[in-house]
Amino acid sequence: MSEPAVTAPPWSEPLAVVAVAAAHASGRPAFVPAGIALVVGLHFFPLARLYDQWQYRWTGALTTAVAAVGAVPALAGPPAGTVQLVVGLACAAALWVSTCHLAVRG
Repeated sequence: MSEPAVTAPPWSEPLAVVAVAAAHASGRPAFVPAGIALVVGLHFFPLARLYDQWQYRWTGALTTAVAAVGAVPALAGPPAGTVQLVVGLACAAALWVSTCHLAVRG
């Protein structure tokens, strides 16, 4: 079984952590959920290699995509709670799909 060519640079996760801290410190809390989703998504790429589970690369890609999409409503200016709901539910769905796949796969 060949592995997908989805990777993240090693500096991307620390950069995402700094971005979350900067969003919070600058008074832009609507960006925090997308930043947290980015950190969560990026950490799956090294875990895929560490645990030899190629599926984690897709989990990382989906969760990172949720972070990118979640930044769009944050730019539009809705309340932070709305962005939290959208990003949180989308991340939960991606993580549940990954969990169910691994549970069924065995």
